[in-house]
Amino acid sequence: MTASGAGQFYSWLEEAVPRAGSQRSLDSQDTTLSRRGLIIRADKRARELVGLKIGAGDVVALSMGNVAEFVILLLAVSKLGAIAMPIDPANGDRSLLAAARRIPIRAVLRRPRGLENSPLEYPEGYVLHSRRKLSGSLLEVDVLEPPSDLRSAVPGDTEFVLEAVSPNGAVHDIFRSGAHLKWIGETAAARLELGAGTHLACSQAFTSPRFFDAVVLGWLASEARLAMADNPTLESVLPPPGTYERLVVVDLLYSLQRTARAIKAAGAERELLAVIPQATIATSHGKLLKQVFGAPPVQLLCLEEIGILGTRVMARGERFEPSPGVELRPGKAGDGGHEVLARSPHPVRTRPLLAAGEPGGPVAGETAWIHTGYAGHFGAAGSLGEVPGRTDSLVNLEGRRASLRSIEAAMRKHRRITEAEAEVDYDVDGNPFVHLRYRATGSTGLDDLEEFMVAELPPYLVPREHTRIDPPPPEDEN
Repeated sequence: MTASGAGQFYSWLEEAVPRAGSQRSLDSQDTTLSRRGLIIRADKRARELVGLKIGAGDVVALSMGNVAEFVILLLAVSKLGAIAMPIDPANGDRSLLAAARRIPIRAVLRRPRGLENSPLEYPEGYVLHSRRKLSGSLLEVDVLEPPSDLRSAVPGDTEFVLEAVSPNGAVHDIFRSGAHLKWIGETAAARLELGAGTHLACSQAFTSPRFFDAVVLGWLASEARLAMADNPTLESVLPPPGTYERLVVVDLLYSLQRTARAIKAAGAERELLAVIPQATIATSHGKLLKQVFGAPPVQLLCLEEIGILGTRVMARGERFEPSPGVELRPGKAGDGGHEVLARSPHPVRTRPLLAAGEPGGPVAGETAWIHTGYAGHFGAAGSLGEVPGRTDSLVNLEGRRASLRSIEAAMRKHRRITEAEAEVDYDVDGNPFVHLRYRATGSTGLDDLEEFMVAELPPYLVPREHTRIDPPPPEDEN
């Protein structure tokens, strides 16, 4: 029987324990846990959170990497009927404190960085009630009283909050209900054929929605076994051959390519299904993966506000198959094709509300249809094939949705930069990276540019290349 008031995360696990409680379910760097072991640890953490007066409807921020405690705390928060909000630790405390200005965060669980041990200075209106370490863990928990004017910010049936960026760089929060989470998890489990005997591996941050949806939700909605580690190489999370019936790896293209080349150079074989949650990767870039892994990769079309819109096999002539309840159709034509419009079985709920025309926002005059910002090629029957790019300034960098405009705004803060233009280039393998072109005052080089970019931007937004544009010649007065 499901715990009274528990959310979808905990319900999935509790329903699975009678069927497969003793089966190994989670492998991390420091432990291996069965479903029964997971629920025992989640129950223990839930009791600790109750002792800190955290309960139903409270927002709990989780700022940590791919460690077992992330999953355990996700389940513990769900058991209490509280609301989990993962925060990307790659952004440092900036994202966490910014989220606290928008969302009434009741508790923060994070891993301290290095020797830093001073309390965070939360935004005005917050009261810090206590700060302590979780028992048997390096994680710290801050218990807060959020400002009263934020309490109405979260819809009542919310179980999960995540943030996304708009084309102009502004951040908005997305609220998912239990029904929405269930739909995404079941979609991922069915489309990736996750089941008993399947080993699911991923080396990317679960704070990224496209990996959380396909991996964490897909795993919880199935009887697959999950391999995870904190910022590793993909090779380090792959299970030994012979320990599974089927291997599914969800990762970035470049990580899968690097692994494929290493396996090929060693003269070994490794059968697995490679899943790439990047819809803008051309079919041709899946050839190496098919040669080495024995099957063509699967590609996911994802939109943070909705989840997994569709899947396709990366092979010539293959089309995206929409997820259950999703409809896709062409919108306005552009250079890269028609914009992909979507209709979802679950309403998009954000704060602030997204404007018509914005990715995740409604189509003007057709509120049931949503803009995605993807440019796609539609066939005569209306099916979606290649997705060569986007119609806006949003890009996918290291599995995270990013805005080129926010990179440009950060670079213009430099004391000498007068103009900045960020664009996405692709390497020979089809992997995207940021190229910054800029103008600056003075005739000498910008010796501090690298340090400035690292200080101002999260690691995944730092341009890989930067080019100074010579100032235009003076106009001829004659």
